[in-house]
Amino acid sequence: MLRGLKFAAIALATLIVAGPAVAQFKPNNRVTLPYLRKIVPPVVRPPLPLLMLAIQPSEAAAIAQAQWPGSKVVKVKLRGDIYAVTLRTDNSLVRVLVSGQDGSIL
Repeated sequence: MLRGLKFAAIALATLIVAGPAVAQFKPNNRVTLPYLRKIVPPVVRPPLPLLMLAIQPSEAAAIAQAQWPGSKVVKVKLRGDIYAVTLRTDNSLVRVLVSGQDGSIL
C-alpha cells in the first residue's frame, strides 16, 4: 500500500514538473517533413506544352515498350514535342524517341 502511494506521488510530481516543458515544445519542421512526404504524395502538375500534345506520356511509354518487348520503363522525359523514353532491358538501358504529335518512333 505504501509502495503504491509512493509511486503515485512520484508520477504526479513528474507530471506537474514536466507540464510546462511539454507545453513549450514545438516540433522541428525539418524532423516532421520527411514523414509527411511519405504519407502525402506530392502533387504532380503536367507542364503546359504537354496539354497541347496529341500523345500522353503513358501512351509514349506503351509505344516504346512495343518496340522492345519485355523491357520496363525507367523514365519518360518531354523535350519540346518529343518524348525521350528510357527503357531497361535485361542487361542495358535503351532510349527511344517518340513523337508527341503522332506517336511515331524517331
